[in-house]
Amino acid sequence: MFLKIYNHWINSYRGIPRTIWFLSMVSLINRCGSMVISFITLYLTQYLQFSIKEAGYVMVFFGTGALLGAYLGGRLTDKVGAKPVMLWSLIVNGIILVAMLQVRGFWPICGAIFLLSVSSEIFRPANSVSIRQNSDPENRTRAISLYRMSVNLGWTVAPALGGLLASIGWGWLFWVDGLTCIAAALMLRWLPDEKGAIETATDAEEPKAPGISPFHDSSFMWFIVLTVVNAVVFMQILWTVPVFFKEWFNWSEAQIGLFMALNGLVVFVVEMPLIFRIEGTKAPVIFIRYGLVLYMLAYLSLTAPLAAVVVASIYMVLISFGEIFVMPFSSNFVMSRAPEGRFGQYMGVYTMAYSCSNILAPLLGTQVIAAWGYMTLWVLATALALVAWIGFRLLERRGHYA
Repeated sequence: MFLKIYNHWINSYRGIPRTIWFLSMVSLINRCGSMVISFITLYLTQYLQFSIKEAGYVMVFFGTGALLGAYLGGRLTDKVGAKPVMLWSLIVNGIILVAMLQVRGFWPICGAIFLLSVSSEIFRPANSVSIRQNSDPENRTRAISLYRMSVNLGWTVAPALGGLLASIGWGWLFWVDGLTCIAAALMLRWLPDEKGAIETATDAEEPKAPGISPFHDSSFMWFIVLTVVNAVVFMQILWTVPVFFKEWFNWSEAQIGLFMALNGLVVFVVEMPLIFRIEGTKAPVIFIRYGLVLYMLAYLSLTAPLAAVVVASIYMVLISFGEIFVMPFSSNFVMSRAPEGRFGQYMGVYTMAYSCSNILAPLLGTQVIAAWGYMTLWVLATALALVAWIGFRLLERRGHYA
C-alpha cells in the first residue's frame, strides 16, 4: 500500500518541463524569505503600536499597490517579456524591504507598504505567463501545482522562521526577507532558454494580432468578480487570523508561525498527487466549488468551543484543502482562456482580483473585528464563501464554464 502511494506521488511529478522546475526553485528561494507579509499586521500593532483600525487602513495601501502592480506586471510582460519583469521585481522588492526598517509613522508606512506591494505584485503575472509558455495543456495544472508546491514549501518555512526571527528582533525579519528576494533574482539570471521559454516582443518572428481584451470578455470578468469574493475569504488567513491567534489564544509570534506553517505543509504534501489523480475528471469550476465548501467549514470551525490547538489545527487543514481545490484550477482556467497576445493581460487581471482582495480583506476584517468581534467576522467569511459558491454554480449552469 505504501509503495503504491509512493509511486503515485513520484509519478505526479513526471513529465513536467525542466524550466518549470527551475522557476519553482526560484520561487522556493523567494518564498522562504516571505516573512514580513506573514507578520505585517502584528508588526504594525505590536511593534509600531498602531491600532487594529489603523493597521487595516495601512493594508488598504498594500492592496492598492498590489492592484497597480498586477496591472503593470501584465502590461510589461506582454511588452518586454517575463524574465526581465521578474528579475527587476525581485531586486527592487529586496531593496524596499531592507529600507522599510527606517520607516516610522502612519503615512510613511502607508507609502512604503504601497511601493513594496507594487514591486512584489509585478512579479506574479510574469511568472504565470512563463509557466504557461513552458507547459502543455495536458500537464499545465500539474505545472501550476509544482510552482505552488514550491511556494507552499517556502510558506511552510517562512512563518516558522519568521516567528522565531520576530521573537529575536523585527529587524532580522526585514533583512532576511530582503536578501532572499535578491538571491532569487540572482538565480533567475540563469533561467534556461528552452522552447517556449520566456519571450519578448522582439523575439517573435512576426507579431500576431492580439485576441479580445480581458475587460471585454464578460464571462471572464464574472469569473474575476467571484474570484475577488473567494479571495477576500481566503486572505483572512493572512490579515486577521494571526491577530486572532494572538489576542484570542494569547499565543506568541513563534507559536503563530508554527501553525501558519501547517498551511504550507499540507499543500506541499497533498496538492501534487491529488491534482495528478483528479485533473481532467471534471470541469475546473466544479473543483473550485469543492474548495469553497471547505472554506466555509474552515471559518465555521473558528467559532467552535474547542481547545485552541484543536480549533487552529482544524482551520488550517480545512483552509489548506480548500486552497488546493480553488487556486490551481482557477489559474488553469485563466491560462486556458487567454488568447494569443493577451497572456500577460489576462494573468494581470487575474492577479488584480487577488490584489483587490488585499484591499478589501484587511479593511473588511479589521473593521468588522473592531465593531462586532471575531466571531462575526468568521460567520461573514462563511457567508461570502457561500455567495461565491452560488455564483460559480449559476454561471456553470448557464454554460459559461462547462
